[in-house]
Amino acid sequence: MKKTALLILLVVLLAMPLLAEGNSLKNDREIRTLQVPQDGRAKIGLLMGMPSGVTFGYRFSNWFEGNVTAGYNFAFAQSAIISANGLFTLVNIPIGDAGVMPLSLGPQMNFILGNNFYMDAVADLRLEYSFPDIPLNLFGEFGFGFRFFNGNDWIAWNGGVGVRYIF
Repeated sequence: MKKTALLILLVVLLAMPLLAEGNSLKNDREIRTLQVPQDGRAKIGLLMGMPSGVTFGYRFSNWFEGNVTAGYNFAFAQSAIISANGLFTLVNIPIGDAGVMPLSLGPQMNFILGNNFYMDAVADLRLEYSFPDIPLNLFGEFGFGFRFFNGNDWIAWNGGVGVRYIF
């Protein structure tokens, strides 16, 4: 069961770039630049949930963003967490004159450092909104996956809400 679930997660994670909106890999190998209204691709702010801490994101193209979070892990007492993910935009949900809300999916690695060491591989789903008039980004995310180096406890999850300043 564990091997089958891991294989399914691996196939899904490998297929994500092919499902991303605006995927130019079929037509050419160029990653197009992004035009952000605030002339900024970078975001820094706070994430509350599992994990909770400082988060930094950088949008490399119209369909790919990388994020790093460092903070405290409330799900496992007395532990710090460092996580990194790469999110591919699946769809931009239009919300009238206020712009779009990107729905993104991608792999995330969590490194949990405390009395014991754990490592999670998670499929992360994120919905976010950037205000058109002010450099502020709101997001919510949830993910589930597998935990390594923790005996029989092999199910991992993460999720939270956050706010980031765009610069």
